[in-house]
Amino acid sequence: MREQQQIDYEGQGFLVVEGALSADEIQSIGAAFETAASVEALDDLPNQDNAFIHLAEHPILFPIIHGIMSDDVAVRSLKGTSMDSGAEGRGWHREVASMLGVNHTTSNMCTQLFVFLNDCGEEDGGLTIVPSSHLFKADTPFPDITRIEDMPNHLPMRLKAGSALILHGNMWQARMRHEGESGLRWLEYAYIHCWMRQALPELSSRARATMESTGNLAVLFGVTPERRYWDATVTGYSSSNGLPTRRYSPLSSVGKGIEPNH
Repeated sequence: MREQQQIDYEGQGFLVVEGALSADEIQSIGAAFETAASVEALDDLPNQDNAFIHLAEHPILFPIIHGIMSDDVAVRSLKGTSMDSGAEGRGWHREVASMLGVNHTTSNMCTQLFVFLNDCGEEDGGLTIVPSSHLFKADTPFPDITRIEDMPNHLPMRLKAGSALILHGNMWQARMRHEGESGLRWLEYAYIHCWMRQALPELSSRARATMESTGNLAVLFGVTPERRYWDATVTGYSSSNGLPTRRYSPLSSVGKGIEPNH
């Protein structure tokens, strides 16, 4: 994770990674997506094709996710979204709204990864966000609006096929009504910490075998034999304590003038 990416993520709450997937990846994953959609299994992707499992540790995208979430990162859920022309959206919400007792403005309990499988043009619906809203205090009043498009400072995400959006789970986000002629398709992965509850479907023996084939996939999907979920960590990456990375002055310095953070 580059320094500028860290600054952008902490300040704005999101990152866009252009061209994360190759043309071959777009084609193969797109075909697997269409097969799953044809049997109405977009909420059961781990059991539909191994490509969705391996994408959780994508060589371009996962190192950024790991840098944000820390060594104890895990997959909470993965699903697909398909919006045909005229499809309704979803109102403004935060992914972590149900996680009570957490100061989400200074924590990072969830990071979302959206991988786009076709272009989202200027006339299309799709995802829209309010940049930097992950820093809003819990008691910040919600604007008095009636339409998704009335949200002040919202930013529609117009991304190309193969690009990805990495989003802080505390960000205000919505899905606009899709008026474009072509359908919209994307994948959504939610990453949490290994000691948090996952929301995966019941896994088939094939899916479990794929996940257990490498240590990191086993950790990410919570199928480690020991079930020691509270101290499972991924390996092979520079160690990360996650973001935000903050250091505080020692208690002994309080009331004694200015001391550097360390």
